[in-house]
Amino acid sequence: MRATNRQTLISAIFEAAERATNDLTHLVPDLDRDRTEYALASVLLEEAWISIR
Repeated sequence: MRATNRQTLISAIFEAAERATNDLTHLVPDLDRDRTEYALASVLLEEAWISIR
C-alpha cells in the first residue's frame, strides 16, 4: 500500500472513530473520550490491515 493511500485510510478511520465516540459518549457520558476514540481507531485500523492482506 502506498504511503498516500495509507494516510488516507488512517485519516478516514480516525474520523469514523471520532464520530462513533461522539455517539457513544452521548449514550454513556462517563466514557473517557480520548481512550474511547483511540480504542475504536485501533480496532478499525487492525481490521483494515487484515482486510488488505
